[in-house]
Amino acid sequence: MADKKSSAENDVKNNPSQESELASLRHIVFGAAKADIEQQLQALSQRTNEHFQKLEQHTAQQFKNMQAAMDDGFQQLAQQLALADQAQDQKAAELNTYADKLSSELELADANNKQENDELHNRLDKEIALLTEKFNEQLNQALAKLNQVSNELNANKTDRKTLAKLLSTVATNLEIDDGE
Repeated sequence: MADKKSSAENDVKNNPSQESELASLRHIVFGAAKADIEQQLQALSQRTNEHFQKLEQHTAQQFKNMQAAMDDGFQQLAQQLALADQAQDQKAAELNTYADKLSSELELADANNKQENDELHNRLDKEIALLTEKFNEQLNQALAKLNQVSNELNANKTDRKTLAKLLSTVATNLEIDDGE
């Protein structure tokens, strides 16, 4: 069958009038269908191109929207990061200020404590000196009285009982003076 077809085509090529008749027959038999198919192919091609263009426009619009959303998101993140950095810097400055304030207060308290300690030591030294002086004075008085009594006893030659009473009185007087 292929041989018949190729021999018919060779005959048509060799004879131009047969070729035009064959073309006319083809046009009559297949012309409307061919034109219809060509028209459908052209419409399909046009619709396909339109759909591709619409799809391309839609994809480009979606890409622009995604790019804009990403840019907005990045800007928001950058703003939030800047705010967080600013808040952290502010907190660090507050902490440093508070630490400086505490340090100053500690130095002031230390100076006050040293001054109070010095004043307390001076007061204690004065009190000790006063007590020592008072005790020495009372001791000297007691010794003087004891010497006086001893001299009187030697002079009067009193007996032991009287001496014991006298020493007891001196001891009681010393205890009373120490209590004051």
